[in-house]
Amino acid sequence: MSSLYTKIIPNINSIIPRVNARRSFLIPPILSAIRPPLISSSLIIQQKRTGTARPKLKKPKEKQGKSLGFKRKKTKKESSEEGEIKSASSSEQGSEEFYKAAPVIILNDMLPDVFTHENVGKVYQIPEEVIPKFNVFKFPTSLSKEFALFHRPSLVVRQSSVELISLLKDASTSPSTNNRFILSGSLGVGKSALLVQAVNYAMCQPWIVIYIPHAIQFVNSTFPYIKVESTNEFVQPTLAASILQQIKRVNERYLRNIKLRRSHQIHRHAIEGDKTASQLLDVGINDPHSAQDVFEIFLEEIGNNSEYPVLLAVDEVNAFYANSEYRDVDDSLLEVNRLSLPRTILEYFSGKKDFTYGAAIGALSHNFKPFISKTLEIALGLSEASSWKPVSDTIWQYTTGLQRFDVKEYTKDEAKAMMDYYYDTAIMQ
Repeated sequence: MSSLYTKIIPNINSIIPRVNARRSFLIPPILSAIRPPLISSSLIIQQKRTGTARPKLKKPKEKQGKSLGFKRKKTKKESSEEGEIKSASSSEQGSEEFYKAAPVIILNDMLPDVFTHENVGKVYQIPEEVIPKFNVFKFPTSLSKEFALFHRPSLVVRQSSVELISLLKDASTSPSTNNRFILSGSLGVGKSALLVQAVNYAMCQPWIVIYIPHAIQFVNSTFPYIKVESTNEFVQPTLAASILQQIKRVNERYLRNIKLRRSHQIHRHAIEGDKTASQLLDVGINDPHSAQDVFEIFLEEIGNNSEYPVLLAVDEVNAFYANSEYRDVDDSLLEVNRLSLPRTILEYFSGKKDFTYGAAIGALSHNFKPFISKTLEIALGLSEASSWKPVSDTIWQYTTGLQRFDVKEYTKDEAKAMMDYYYDTAIMQ
């Protein structure tokens, strides 16, 4: 008795998975449905002998036209440009297909004179001339995602807004040692939005503004750092140079009018006393290894000017009071004060250094648990000290004299104003 030979259809495994019948829990009808079909070899041979088998037809090759010259290979620039055009067109098509442009809502600008009790519960838009300055510093991540849904970044004036701006008005004629505030409150209460309103107020006025929306990036081991043996600290050259460039782009109009009080020698750079604060920044921007020294001297120079108040605003400020994720040469974690850039900023929050006129305002963030500072919370009265977990003395020294500004929950009128605005912008049904 001749045995029957079978052959599995080629490439069928890529379509139908193999199943082990003895180990499978499937019932026989299902197994037969998913088992690869089998074809008898004797049937194939019989078809070939009788001539009933279908012959394979070869497709004729397409004739290629003769080129009139040599084929020129596309350069990398041309191919990249074509790729950019295709990606841009596809993204545009996708945005038109899946997204609608935010409707244009006519709002009044959030100018300094709107922060009154009569305007509490009203939504205002960031002025058009201020938006480029925020584009330099950037918005906090949570707010930037929300503002992407609006025709223009907009915020509601709250009772806390009126109180904070009132403190800023007083700070324009008093030293920054008297105006050091930390915005506190529960998660989602609007601390970052309130800080943005304070920065917007200063940008609309003749103030020098230094705004840091992402303080965690200063301490989470994102940027390269170098140890300075003479100070036993670590500098972050690229980050410091980037901060100097942002400060210059936003405040150059005023920095051109501030003359240096004396000459400075920064490494190989000799800076004469007749230079301006803007020219001082150019040294650190062009030479990142001198950027940290330039930053410290710059803060000292603008701190002694009596023409323009200075606002130092830091979101996620609790990251400057916690351990960093940078490591020392012995692989131990660095305390933040060993990083020169955060340490310089902390000196103005602690009152060790000050501005003739101005304020230092920080906002707490509870979004990233590793950077929640127990030391800062104890100093602000938000938490109780524990003998089992002693606080760091080196960090504690930078909490002296900080004032807590509690951001209250949204009132019904403030919440209703935002819900109405979300409805008008088609975000909510």
